[in-house]
Amino acid sequence: MQQRYKSTRGGTAQDDYSFEDALFSGYAPDGGLFVPVSLPSINREKDQYSLWSNMTFPELAYDVLRKFISPTEIDDANLKSICDKSFPLDAFDEECYIPIKDVGSSLHIAELFHGPTFCFKDFGMRPVINLLSYFAELRSRPITLLVSTTGDTGPAAVHAVNDASNPLLTILVHYPHGQISDFQRKQLTTLQSNYVKVASFEGGGDDMDWPIKETLLSSKSGGKDSGVGAVEGGRLFCGINSYNIGRPLVQMTLFIWIYLRMAEKLGLSPGDENSLIDMVLP
Repeated sequence: MQQRYKSTRGGTAQDDYSFEDALFSGYAPDGGLFVPVSLPSINREKDQYSLWSNMTFPELAYDVLRKFISPTEIDDANLKSICDKSFPLDAFDEECYIPIKDVGSSLHIAELFHGPTFCFKDFGMRPVINLLSYFAELRSRPITLLVSTTGDTGPAAVHAVNDASNPLLTILVHYPHGQISDFQRKQLTTLQSNYVKVASFEGGGDDMDWPIKETLLSSKSGGKDSGVGAVEGGRLFCGINSYNIGRPLVQMTLFIWIYLRMAEKLGLSPGDENSLIDMVLP
């Protein structure tokens, strides 16, 4: 069955979209967020948890995304390639990707800062950029990504775009002047790339969110299943902040991976409903 997406604000039964359209649109046409029309189930008969336990991180990312992206949109070979390119071992300074440290009293900390820009958003941003790059090449259409950042999102996004090195894919990042760390500012402004433009603005950290949303919604054209987001002069504009459906879909892999590694540490059987592991997100 082909996976489809709908707005959190409802709409009719006919108002559903392909993954490609949801990814490129960012916001749904009615201003809501995209969510799957239906959630895939985990196949307990095939012992899905045990299969996942033996996978590498890129293999797990592929298997999770496969449940949310129909093969008619991205076939198996290309989706596997996207996941492999997103999580190469040489881009992360830990072979296990996410070290889990025991701090006592049954508490553990999952370290998500071992990626190229030292923040957890590397895990979500790299696959999203590579998915966008894949569709850009498929449609032979230039795409500019619009991003507002208060620190983490921008560096992860610009480095992912630069690594993709796709002439059809560029990015414009805005950050509030004087309101991000000096280290993060340097991550943004010292990268020499033909695919990246960075600009500061006067105001608060969230002040660019509404202008970007208005730009994406007001210039939206085309129809469903056309791979069209916001278009201006043949160039497509796309938002990739956390409202983009690609981000949470990819980041689910983090929680599954952490859960499986914790089950190993604690000697639990993955998927056992009587053995619960609580995750606290700061």
